[in-house]
Amino acid sequence: MSRAVYYASASLDGFDAAGLEPLGSEVPAPAGAVVMGAGTYARLRRQVEEEGTGAWDCPPAPVWVYTHHEFPGVEGADIMFVRGPVAEFAADIAASADGGDIWLRGADLAGQYLRHGLLDELRLTLHPVVLGAGQPVLPSAAGRSARLLAARPSADGSVLLSYGFG
Repeated sequence: MSRAVYYASASLDGFDAAGLEPLGSEVPAPAGAVVMGAGTYARLRRQVEEEGTGAWDCPPAPVWVYTHHEFPGVEGADIMFVRGPVAEFAADIAASADGGDIWLRGADLAGQYLRHGLLDELRLTLHPVVLGAGQPVLPSAAGRSARLLAARPSADGSVLLSYGFG
């Protein structure tokens, strides 16, 4: 059964700190599918245009992009552009993941998944830094309880936290 997992990085004051570490600091389970919003896709597309197809940092899995915009695809990538509420495509995305994890890319999209009860796990690296401003790790997702699944400190003072929802 597929699980929707959001890998995120946060400051002590709860802001997205993705620039402080690459996703690779924790080796995620293999992705069965990747889901992202238009902003994340646009950023990745710019990287591909500037650096070539090697800059496409998604695994070889179906990629679903929630967008109201028209975007070109990425050569060699299996990309599906969709419009509508996240819950409308959840079953199709899970089917395309073929039992593998569904990786969520982008804080806004992860917040929508959480709000609709579709987020299964948050894998959060908490950094010992205060940013003072920025994008919240899970915007518009207030009122949801989580249970701690695991906590692991690292030598640099950051802590890897895993939370389950539901």
